[in-house]
Amino acid sequence: MRNHFVVCIMSLLLGSCVSVQFPGGKSAPAKDVEYKAPSAPYKEITTSKADKTWLSSKTGNTISYLSECGNGSDPSLAQIENESLSALSNLEVVKSEALTYNSRAAHQTVAHGEVDGIPVQISLLVFKKNGCNYTLSYGGVKEQFASEQLSFEEFKRNFKAP
Repeated sequence: MRNHFVVCIMSLLLGSCVSVQFPGGKSAPAKDVEYKAPSAPYKEITTSKADKTWLSSKTGNTISYLSECGNGSDPSLAQIENESLSALSNLEVVKSEALTYNSRAAHQTVAHGEVDGIPVQISLLVFKKNGCNYTLSYGGVKEQFASEQLSFEEFKRNFKAP
């Protein structure tokens, strides 16, 4: 029952990662993205809120990525990140840094807050490359967040945008 509840919470978080609707038209997912899917206990799940999502059967944590290409708008990294964090109430940014990722300027943030009164934590990495916006995310109930964070670090190491 607890994992079912966690899945519901993470679905709400993933719902915050929907397309950022800036003027400019419809977007499409990136083609030819390369990645290594997270290993067990993660299993791929289907959701319309991200290109790919994996759910841990052990903790309920999720790893996902969302890409948006060709909509003609050019949101800043901060705008993309803020849209993803908007689902959290009582938001507190724990760590925020600019870095280079996939040979592009990127921004990485770890934050915690609440979704429906449940303490959650999320790590986001946002960047833009070749006309596409990317958001890589890892999140879960705050008490379980650290236990599988290395899986997200490995996912980021293996993610290659075209």
